Amino acid sequence: TIGTIVIRFISSGINAEYGTHKTSPFAIASPVRATMNMLRFCGSLAVLVAVIAAVANTYCEKRSTQYERSTHGWDKCDENGLACCYYFNGSVILYSHNYHNGTYNPNTHCEYIIDIDWDCNLVMCVEIDMSLAQGSGVMIKTMDTSITYKGTKTPFNANLNDNSASVMFTSEDGGGEDNKWSMGMVCVPKTDYRSVCEICEDIADQQLAGPEGDEVFKFIED
Repeated sequence: TIGTIVIRFISSGINAEYGTHKTSPFAIASPVRATMNMLRFCGSLAVLVAVIAAVANTYCEKRSTQYERSTHGWDKCDENGLACCYYFNGSVILYSHNYHNGTYNPNTHCEYIIDIDWDCNLVMCVEIDMSLAQGSGVMIKTMDTSITYKGTKTPFNANLNDNSASVMFTSEDGGGEDNKWSMGMVCVPKTDYRSVCEICEDIADQQLAGPEGDEVFKFIED
């Protein structure tokens, strides 16, 4: 999980944090030694930044070269159905495609990845009027949890007790009218002891208003 990263090197009196070094008059005997230590720190930092960038770029990269890129991932709809993958690093409400019409695409295979700050837990707020056509399902997975909704199964809200989750949506048939779903994923600091009900009530109006146009997500406003 990529969050706020603090790196501290203490070597020969150099205390480096976010690239700022503080020298101790008791530990630095030579300007040359200080320069060497700082160069080592800068080299280590460069490697770390490269690693972080590589990890970040792995989200939603599978098969993406074949598909049209969008701001938060990729998607493509063809004779084989609709495939997509989206990545978000903040509190967001997810929506099925064609939400306002209530007719999502048949043969859909989509993944929504949410990865937020390490000091937050994700609270999941599921639309009460969620309506799935036969053969459709939504699966929510974290490191320790797996929840699946299919057909008329009654949805429930929950604290996922994790800062990252994957939401998978698949459908065999787009169904008729009013087949749609939405799900809020809210970053709640671990020091915030509000109930799940309170958190989901806070975003209820935004969630029920739906996305803008044909979008499949909406970031939650404070």
